[in-house]
Amino acid sequence: MSPVWFVIIAGLSALLAAPVTRLTGRFAGPVLALVPAFLFVSLLQQAPDVAGGVAIMQVIEWVPAFGVNLGFRLDGFSLLFSLLITGIGTLVVIYAGSYFSGDEAKDRGRFLGFILLFMMAMLGTVLADDLIMLFVFWETTSLVSFFLIGFKHEDAKARKAALQSLVVTAGGGLALLGGIIILGLTAGTFSLAEITAQAPQIAAHPAFPAIIVLVLIGCFAKSAQFPFHFWLPNAMAAPTPASAYLHSATMVKLGVYLLARFDTGFGDFAVFYAPLIVFGGVTMLISAYAVMRSSGFKAVLAWSTVCSLATLVLLVGVPGEAGVKATIGFLVAHALYKAALFFAAGQVIQSTHQYELARLGGLKFKLPITAIASLLAAISMAGVPFFLGYKAKDLFITAALDGGDWAIWLTFTALASSAVMTAVAGLAALRPFFIKPPYGEVKLYEGERYGMALPPLVLGTLGLVIGVLPFLAWEPILIPAMAALHGSAVELTVVAMPSLGFKFLITLALLAAGGALVWLWLRLFSDPDKLKPNQVWADLGYWQIMGWLDRAAAMSARLLQRGSLRSYIYITLGVSSVALLLALAGFSGEMIEVAAAAPLRPYMIIVLALLVIGCAVAAFARSVLISIIGVGVVGYTMAVLFLMNGAPDVAFTQFTVETLSIVILLAVLLRISLAPAPAKSLLKRPLAIFISSAFGIACGLGVMAMNILPFDRRISDWFGEASYVEAQGRNVVNVILVDFRALDTLGEIAVVAFATLAVWALLRRREKEEK
Repeated sequence: MSPVWFVIIAGLSALLAAPVTRLTGRFAGPVLALVPAFLFVSLLQQAPDVAGGVAIMQVIEWVPAFGVNLGFRLDGFSLLFSLLITGIGTLVVIYAGSYFSGDEAKDRGRFLGFILLFMMAMLGTVLADDLIMLFVFWETTSLVSFFLIGFKHEDAKARKAALQSLVVTAGGGLALLGGIIILGLTAGTFSLAEITAQAPQIAAHPAFPAIIVLVLIGCFAKSAQFPFHFWLPNAMAAPTPASAYLHSATMVKLGVYLLARFDTGFGDFAVFYAPLIVFGGVTMLISAYAVMRSSGFKAVLAWSTVCSLATLVLLVGVPGEAGVKATIGFLVAHALYKAALFFAAGQVIQSTHQYELARLGGLKFKLPITAIASLLAAISMAGVPFFLGYKAKDLFITAALDGGDWAIWLTFTALASSAVMTAVAGLAALRPFFIKPPYGEVKLYEGERYGMALPPLVLGTLGLVIGVLPFLAWEPILIPAMAALHGSAVELTVVAMPSLGFKFLITLALLAAGGALVWLWLRLFSDPDKLKPNQVWADLGYWQIMGWLDRAAAMSARLLQRGSLRSYIYITLGVSSVALLLALAGFSGEMIEVAAAAPLRPYMIIVLALLVIGCAVAAFARSVLISIIGVGVVGYTMAVLFLMNGAPDVAFTQFTVETLSIVILLAVLLRISLAPAPAKSLLKRPLAIFISSAFGIACGLGVMAMNILPFDRRISDWFGEASYVEAQGRNVVNVILVDFRALDTLGEIAVVAFATLAVWALLRRREKEEK
């Protein structure tokens, strides 16, 4: 099956989620889960070809004039991500069906539809080879994430968290778009494969640092890296299935995904990899500290996710093969155990109605399946031998020790974050299930749901199975993904039995340090009644900035939005005049020479005199009727100008428009009674004269500047040649309006028609009121 079909099928399933939910009721989760399960199996069937080094490419023309195509590429790395998206997505849909079993069918169907739509956007992002198409799907994930975080829209906290996530990730997306456009123009293509192939030439371009900065901002915002790390813990206001899928296993890893793609070509350049190591390390330390100050179950997991994402960003920045190996190993291990722990947290919170980890305990017999699943996932997260997490941590420590000039920094951050991750693993497994609760027995409001208990058990067991039987995953899937990122074959032998040595001693030391941190955390939160929310300075700074923006918007609204059409015209024409005059300042000398050399045409004096008279009448008349006559004089005089300068068709159009305008306006005046126009104040009259004069002068100078600049005839020549051949029209202006700009002209006609209907409706209403 070609890559595009994975995206199409996922999109169709999202559209069908609501009606399927109405038809299947409480079985909607398992039924809809058949779609991602089918996609997962189909992707597995592609694994042998991809493992052999074959990249499945598919290109569909989208905007050929700009070189933008619907380009899809399935290689080892995109296959790995797609398997995570569809595999974990299958479990998320099953889990969500059970999680929302007590809600109305429309809410359950809406959530499942969003989840499947998100799966489509994720698949589109990781399978995209064209950067423009990748960006479209990238931003779709942000939008769908906004809906999922704010799914409980009646909750103010959820609404605020959803808006914050959208502002941060979409704001970073704008920076990414700028980087993509500059990169595409620099490389002459938007194909990611072609861009990485010509990385040395792009790196020599002066725009390369700007490209990297913009791309890094977009990726850091998406993957919650400093200084954008604060939005992810707040996003835990989302329902737990969304937290497990979006903010642990998939969406937040998109920044890591794109950075890893760019690392294939630009990984040897310090301007790219140095910020990854620095910012990744800083984020690791900040989030590790925040973990130990958090008490909420999902908050602890969320901050540990930020720490894990920082680990991945840092590993992408590690030069050489060791960084690639550690990136892939840690990415897969984290997706499995963290999604399982989020699933378990959702089951605990749903059953006990308790969000604080410090208030939980003793649930091992009440929620036995969840306890086992949580324990398996936590053991893998702690890096205990015979689990996938152990091999991931081993590769992480290897990459840190082999980090060259960055070895000290990498080793320090690696050890600090690993110890905290071990502590989080202990807290997630021990505190809710195996440690005595602080205030007697925790009340259980409902029993364990199999639809919510089995998905984490599957993921936790999978971490053990891959650790004991590594040949099931490493050779067919993980090592090809490493080769796709590294750009060449990767040698890695994985065995179940851990090797004794220095790194094994480090692992034991980290387990001991994690145990000490668990003891410290339990002492820190020994009194649940004294729990205080964890203050995040970056989060406070975000809300401070948003407050400034709100106040600035209110101030500008008070200054500009006065409810006066005259004020709006003053502002618009005034700003336009200043901008035009500043832009034309460099042409002043040449325009004087052109004006002095222009021949004097006597008839123009008469025409201009008529224009001035018409403008004066329209501006100073107290009667609306006299003002309309003045405007008509201006319009007819302009038509004469067109006629005398070789544009009879434009002159005819002007005559027609002016005649119709005057007739319609006079007809309207006959139907309504107008009060005399209020007299302008002494200040407003000179101001109006000054602004209108400045705007007229600016427009006149603009026309003169256009005459000075060399005329590029390519567009006009093309229209002249194509108007008769392609549109069978001899009048070029008419052909442009009716054929080449048909939709634009239709839009203008529609605007006039709607305005006419609105005026007609108002007149009819006035007529009825008078009767």
